[in-house]
Amino acid sequence: MSVLDLAIFLRIHRSGRGTSAGEVAQTISHWFQCDIDPHEVEQAFPRMADKGWLVRRETGMRATIKGRKHGRSHLRGIVRMLDQGTRMLDVAAMMSVLKLAMIELDGEHDDDDDQD
Repeated sequence: MSVLDLAIFLRIHRSGRGTSAGEVAQTISHWFQCDIDPHEVEQAFPRMADKGWLVRRETGMRATIKGRKHGRSHLRGIVRMLDQGTRMLDVAAMMSVLKLAMIELDGEHDDDDDQD
């Protein structure tokens, strides 16, 4: 899962409903403070669905349990990667900053089978 994939996934997961590439690109552009092409997001959807992280619904893409599990490990890994074992970053503090996102990805509720 790339950083862009993780951002796409988090945006879709947080929406709680089917989401379009344009909506995702708009939000991620704001997060990254640069333009993200909706076409690039749309191209990521089939690959992410093939991996089981997203599922396509009539109203747009939805997050899956498999995607939440995968995303959790990536959020943890990002902090540890930034520190690179130097202990210059307070990993506990950085994990606390990311805690909200990780809490969002916890749980086993099966929203990927909900029909909109």
